[in-house]
Amino acid sequence: MNTNNIRKTLLLVLVLLLSVSALWSQPKAPPMLDPRRFDAWTVEYEPFRLLIENAVEEYITLNDTEMLPIAASDNLIAVRSKSGQRQLYQIRYGTVSDGYTVIDNMEVKWVLGATLAATISEKEKYYHLDTPEPFETTEHQPEIDYLEVESFWTHTDLQIGADRLVYLFGKSGGITVEWGSELFGRPYGEAGFARFGVITPIFKLGVQVPTPSIPLGYRVGDPDNYKKLTGGIGAFGAFKYKVLYGELFFQSLEAAFASGSQINSYDLGVLMNLNFNTTLRGFKIGSNRLLAGAMQIRLGGVVARVDHAKSVNGVLSFQDHTRDYVGDDPATTYGGKASTEDSGVFFRVDYASPLVDKKFPRHEGVFQVSGPSFLFKYTYNINHGLAIPITVIAYGKDNDWTPDAAVLIGFKLRLDQN
Repeated sequence: MNTNNIRKTLLLVLVLLLSVSALWSQPKAPPMLDPRRFDAWTVEYEPFRLLIENAVEEYITLNDTEMLPIAASDNLIAVRSKSGQRQLYQIRYGTVSDGYTVIDNMEVKWVLGATLAATISEKEKYYHLDTPEPFETTEHQPEIDYLEVESFWTHTDLQIGADRLVYLFGKSGGITVEWGSELFGRPYGEAGFARFGVITPIFKLGVQVPTPSIPLGYRVGDPDNYKKLTGGIGAFGAFKYKVLYGELFFQSLEAAFASGSQINSYDLGVLMNLNFNTTLRGFKIGSNRLLAGAMQIRLGGVVARVDHAKSVNGVLSFQDHTRDYVGDDPATTYGGKASTEDSGVFFRVDYASPLVDKKFPRHEGVFQVSGPSFLFKYTYNINHGLAIPITVIAYGKDNDWTPDAAVLIGFKLRLDQN
């Protein structure tokens, strides 16, 4: 496909999406609190969070109240007055999907006690994350909250999928295992590597290791004319802060799971993008609305480099003299290049239908352009616990380490500890 045609198509799609979002976005609600008068943050320090949970539970036990206890999956937000005394003004807990319980003003000291309230008000002395949620002017929808969280973190204590495993240790962090990289257009075994690391709501980092390139579906093309990417030993890191997302990985070339004499492997990947969200009212058909829900749009750039080497008797030789040779017989394919760029525009649209029982959308969809790859993904959520994703990948470059296209099927399990 001509590069100019691709750019024109992306620009047209972006203009249409912006127009649709302007027409269908939900009206704004008045501000909840004045940011000039208050500070707000989430309590991430686990010992202090447990003290607040215990205080609320004790208050509920001793008093006739309709307050609910704080769940492990709830956000816990503290609000402090900017007045000279800097007193704790408010505690709120819950989620955007289910709403928040608010402990307001004088009730804070009754529920927490004066000592704990004073301790929590000193946010600078413990781990916390500032949040704009109490000051938001836009009326949030649960579908937007779902997309925001699921794109990086997880709503559940344990998520097991064909491409991802996340196990949380409370609200502060957990461990993550990822097979391939969907954002780079190489999910499951298409990238040749797996990742093991730690994850928090704002960053993740760890190591990359080679894995067998097992297809979870069907690759289009003659397998004799292309070779699978192999992984290497390396590291990765990613962060998500408000509307900005960034990711970096690097790895050394390894032939551990490679076949044949020509070895191809990613050795570098960089991704940066901005995102914004909008709600969709959809089209009314009878008593239902088609395409109602939420949409997240991401736009940025991706830089990726595929290394080429030749294996002679199990010893790797790089392509040209800009790299260190091992052995005496370097390869001369790909015009003698040591590497090939897999870079380009990054554009992604995520869609989620209205949530069922405030927990999960029935349908999810993804359209993504990441460098030379085009990805389409549909996920059907059978229930809160089980989902079946189907992914179609088409590649815009002809080379001998990529199939023409691939159709892949996975699964996703969501499990809560309580």
